[in-house]
Amino acid sequence: WNKPIETMDRADMTRLQASRLKETVQRVYHQVPYYRAKLQAVGLLPEDIKSIEDVTKIPFITKQEMRDNYPYGLFAVPPTEIVRIHASSGTTGKPTVVGYTKRDIGIWSEVMVRALTAAGASKNSFIQVSYGYGLFTGGLGAHYGAEMVGASVIPASSGNTARQILLMKDFGTTHLACTPSYALYLAEAMREMGLEPKDLSLKAGIFGAEPWSDRMRKEIENQLQIKAYDIYGLSEIIGPGVAIECECQDGLHISEDHFYPEIINPVTGERLPDGEKGELVLTTITKEGMPMVRYRTRDLTVLHHGTCSCGRTMVRMGKV
Repeated sequence: WNKPIETMDRADMTRLQASRLKETVQRVYHQVPYYRAKLQAVGLLPEDIKSIEDVTKIPFITKQEMRDNYPYGLFAVPPTEIVRIHASSGTTGKPTVVGYTKRDIGIWSEVMVRALTAAGASKNSFIQVSYGYGLFTGGLGAHYGAEMVGASVIPASSGNTARQILLMKDFGTTHLACTPSYALYLAEAMREMGLEPKDLSLKAGIFGAEPWSDRMRKEIENQLQIKAYDIYGLSEIIGPGVAIECECQDGLHISEDHFYPEIINPVTGERLPDGEKGELVLTTITKEGMPMVRYRTRDLTVLHHGTCSCGRTMVRMGKV
């Protein structure tokens, strides 16, 4: 979808990331009092950030700190510039709230287009979005990306399984976006309705929002006769579209021109080298509404640099 970025030379990517990190640190320092206090507590000024490696000088931020600043304490723009608000379910306490500017929505759409394109979607596709719509980021994130790629979007949302299957059959759905567990449930319900994969036009599935194993992937692919792609995202960063598998299925490509990744020791916070498993830390380097600098995701994975067989040079992460 965006070949100049997705196949960018490593040195050029590093320069782009450094420039965007500097702008982000300037933004949070001057516009978010909580971040300013955190940076001042360690004696750090925006001018001290000169390269992407300087990100390690910045303190981490956690989900608990998001809750402590509920609802708008981490917003970096006035309310008049926020065009969308999403939030977690809040089942373990106060929900975590995220705000988007119009430009943020555009970035979200862009990274979702990259994800859908990696999964083989195009303007000729019929994409059935069976993630929930609403405060959850999944449905609308996938929807905006599908529209931008030029596909025909079927906004099915979640639930009503018999109707989902009817839509897939009658509308000619080629790509299904939902949780992997729901994909298996749909496959079982199809069999009970006397339908087989050959009765549908399905080619691929974009599955995320919950952990799943390679064994589960094989089961989905066998039962639906499709290729199952793993997509990764989290509302604190932007929603779905942070990373996606390509056809090689050799790790998930992170859109690192927007989300700078690190791997740390989850106990000590020490940064770990390529190929070593640890906790994923992400920094948004283009978001306006609510930038997140060194957010501890609590997800364990590994990072691998180098050119993928598909031609993309963006760093790859393992399944979480």
